[in-house]
Amino acid sequence: MNYLIFDLEWNQPSGSGKSPALPHGEIIQIGYLAVDDSMNIINRGEINIRPAVYRKMNPYVSTLTGIKQSDIDAGVSFTEAFSRMSELFSPETALITWGDDDMPILRDNLKYHGIPDDTLPMHYNLQRIFASQTDSKMRQTGLKSALETLEINEEMKAHDALNDAYMTYLIAAKLDMTLGIAKYAVFSEETAAKKPVWECTEPEFAVTIGCEKNPTAFAGECRKLHIFCPLCGKELAAADIFRQGKNAFVSASSCGCKDRLFVRYELKNGHITVSAFGMTKEFEQVYSARVRSKEKREKRREIYRIIAKTKKNGQAKND
Repeated sequence: MNYLIFDLEWNQPSGSGKSPALPHGEIIQIGYLAVDDSMNIINRGEINIRPAVYRKMNPYVSTLTGIKQSDIDAGVSFTEAFSRMSELFSPETALITWGDDDMPILRDNLKYHGIPDDTLPMHYNLQRIFASQTDSKMRQTGLKSALETLEINEEMKAHDALNDAYMTYLIAAKLDMTLGIAKYAVFSEETAAKKPVWECTEPEFAVTIGCEKNPTAFAGECRKLHIFCPLCGKELAAADIFRQGKNAFVSASSCGCKDRLFVRYELKNGHITVSAFGMTKEFEQVYSARVRSKEKREKRREIYRIIAKTKKNGQAKND
């Protein structure tokens, strides 16, 4: 068996006008590595694609990926880009991605361009193989976290299709791909059914407090709470909270007897349940992911504020 490890970057509309044909995005960059069964790289490439629908580069996507308007203007058609990549397909090829996001986007874009997808090789999400072979309790692990877990020291810019494909390759090279693919169907079902770490771990303590507020006021209520550890009597150190879904927040805190705690706030049936857990590696991964998610949202808002301010200043000068 050989592998085609790939990653995609896609553009999105700058405004609210999404195309019903490509509601989730239009591919503007493909990065890929063709790898033999001994995990030797035999081919690699990165292709910029000239979009047919979202022709104006979304400023946020540009900042995130480094792809400029001039890059996509000079790109090839999607049909040509996919043709180049598919030349590396064979009956023995397995498609490998990090996560489940790329394949639906690829199929959407193939459909839009009238290219049948029934000839695509079998696809495997390397996240699932990684989880099965590292005893990870995380259903989703970021590339950077996986590299750290496997002690792979590679510094490169993320959100570049070829870089992300190469980092995925480095992880694959550390795993038993033959075994992973042989058992893929079994552990995919197990991973999908796996409970979150807070549902299968006994908390150090839990407190339930009545809450008559609606979910929109949940964050404010959590910040007002004063929670005391029943073991040492000390109040949990004040810490910022990070959203985890519609009705939950998480934070990292401490008390008199624990240096670091993972604290989860959940609103359910008119009550807030505050559960404190010892900060294990799995909880640290959950917490770090929430922190990074908030940082990305704030960065995106700042980019849009700068763009709006620049446009406003430009209009004022024209007036």
